[in-house]
Amino acid sequence: MLSNFYLHYQPIFYVKDPTQMLGYEALLRHPAGWSPHDLLREARRVGAIPMWELRVLERAAEEVLLRTGEILFFNLTPEAFADAAFPARAARLVESKGISTARVCVEVSEQGLYALKEFSPLVREWVERGFFVALDDFGTQRANIDLLFGIQLDYVKVDRVLVDGVAADRKKQTLLAGLVEVIAGLGSYPILEGVEREEDFEWLAGTGWDVGVQGFVLARPSALSAEAVNISKGGRR
Repeated sequence: MLSNFYLHYQPIFYVKDPTQMLGYEALLRHPAGWSPHDLLREARRVGAIPMWELRVLERAAEEVLLRTGEILFFNLTPEAFADAAFPARAARLVESKGISTARVCVEVSEQGLYALKEFSPLVREWVERGFFVALDDFGTQRANIDLLFGIQLDYVKVDRVLVDGVAADRKKQTLLAGLVEVIAGLGSYPILEGVEREEDFEWLAGTGWDVGVQGFVLARPSALSAEAVNISKGGRR
């Protein structure tokens, strides 16, 4: 089952200029309809993590990094992120294809996070290998503000629960404005996930914020066809 996975990619755009793309997030898919959680659960059951994740990274590198000039956003399980040997293996794999690790951003979910004293050296291992690091799903659990203050992250991806419906919700607008200011003020680049309504995108575009945006209203996840590669150079669908 694990060998049958394939990948879809969702573009991430700049809200100030949605003709410009920041990168692609790789998303696991399976022909039998297994969810990413099902696939990861099976990989854990057979003891294949994190080595299986190297296979996923290799596929994504071949499909995105060798075909476009964009950054690849790649989700890691807590096991792979915390494996002391994994950053070196990932770097060797990427570099063996003639690709710089600076074109890969590893995402670690807030839902699987650790205390700051554990998180900081793990981030440092990835950064020293040249990777970018993003905190994903921010705002879904403890809203780990201590991690933002305690270590320099390249990107912080704000979860869709704080973004969806923002155009009609004054409380969300106030909260989101504060988060964007804090994240940017600490030197990280905010990316807002779950932008799935045209009115939300228009509201965000009118704020003047320098943020990334990702969601169905901009582009749905899909295989990286020749058309998608052209779109990566030409902007919004």
